[in-house]
Amino acid sequence: MKPKAPQIPISLTFLLIVIAIANALAETHSWYWIYRWFDMPMHFAGGVWLGGMAIWYFYFRKGLEPHTLLPILTVSIFVAFGIGLLWEVFEAVVSLFTVGYMNDILDTLGDLLFDILGGTTMAVLVWWWMKLKK
Repeated sequence: MKPKAPQIPISLTFLLIVIAIANALAETHSWYWIYRWFDMPMHFAGGVWLGGMAIWYFYFRKGLEPHTLLPILTVSIFVAFGIGLLWEVFEAVVSLFTVGYMNDILDTLGDLLFDILGGTTMAVLVWWWMKLKK
């Protein structure tokens, strides 16, 4: 009989639902245009979620527990930055074909910074949680 893989933590599932609802409301009510800062917490939350999923996938899903901050931080930041970068490329291509120009480079760099900050926050929280568990 094949062993059952651990489920995705409920906290990550809940966070994804919150992000999806916030994004749907933001799109419906034009919050990204009215509140120019609104994408900052969204990118931060996305970085937290991506970092958490990366840590779960590369460590906890396999039953591994990293004991130092560096491996958790590396995985979390790499995935949050990588997916964030892919998202920014997608956004740039869509903008180019729909409105005829790409976003400002400072906006893109800010978005990536918040992705990285979210991933870093999740890594530190997981590391801290693991230290408290011991």
